[in-house]
Amino acid sequence: MSQQMKALVWHGKSDLRLESVPVPSIGAREVLVKVRYSGICATDQEIFNGEYPYKPPYTLGHEITGTIAKTGSEADHLPIGTRVVVDPAIPCEVCRFCRQGKWEFCRNYRELGITEDGGWAEYAKAPARCVYAIPDSMSDMAAAVFEPLVCPLNASEAAGIHTGDHVLVLGDGPAAMYFVQIARMMGAAAIAVSYRQQARTDALRLYGANELVESDNIDRLRTTSCYMDHDGFDLVIDAVGSSETVLQAVNMARVGGRIILYGLKEAESRAFPHREMVLKNLTLYGRTNGPSLWLKALELVGSGALTIDTIADHVISAGEAARLLSLSSWPWVKAVIDWEKA
Repeated sequence: MSQQMKALVWHGKSDLRLESVPVPSIGAREVLVKVRYSGICATDQEIFNGEYPYKPPYTLGHEITGTIAKTGSEADHLPIGTRVVVDPAIPCEVCRFCRQGKWEFCRNYRELGITEDGGWAEYAKAPARCVYAIPDSMSDMAAAVFEPLVCPLNASEAAGIHTGDHVLVLGDGPAAMYFVQIARMMGAAAIAVSYRQQARTDALRLYGANELVESDNIDRLRTTSCYMDHDGFDLVIDAVGSSETVLQAVNMARVGGRIILYGLKEAESRAFPHREMVLKNLTLYGRTNGPSLWLKALELVGSGALTIDTIADHVISAGEAARLLSLSSWPWVKAVIDWEKA
């Protein structure tokens, strides 16, 4: 194995460079993954634009799949060559929440590609506890977009999607597509989606959406059975995270309903409708990573209960990443970096 590798190193706002850097050395409880694909998400673009508080330089990339290339002396449960996905969230294991087994609430967790070197590289190191073998039925490209599935699954389990629920999903990105599938799998009777890009409606219908409406005309949903039969939606999922969609979520939820705030397009919401929240007796959920759900999510994908094979629809080389991140919008659903093209 070469001692050098190619990596996309972020040096500050709008400054991402494909460089030759040393292959990471690993500790006793770590593994080295030869990266096959790594996903690109809105968080990566926000880091690229200098909107996260972490200091450069470091290698980006928190959606990682590849094969085990090397194992530490205490991390040999996965043989060399095993196809894996990597949970980028690394709990400290000593804080109050970690000691209670609530890893997702860790007060000191680190994250690959967010707070330290990640997987936009030919090789990435990770704690062995954060690496999972993937089923033969999962393609390498699908595995690259597996990490973004776990977070919506965690949010859905926290809020609860009950048999017979009427659910509204705001957004048409990868997270929205996962939420639609999860809602259908968990027993929702009706699923509506507010979308922006017409080209994504066929996929949303395929995943289980009953009713689709363009986001500028969301009030049309009030005349549909999805809304009228329950006097609003039992659960509204905001997979966008703008001031507009937060307001829409509160407005479209039924009395006593539930809301998941998931998208993070804006850091804060203007004119949050707290009076309506109170008077409608709404319950609000905010969730991100779900480290305890990775094995469950792998089983769901492996069994075919959830589909991720068609999410990644744009493949680039590492040298194209900086240009992609500089674009104001993306016409594709999900882009991944092919490290065999590096």
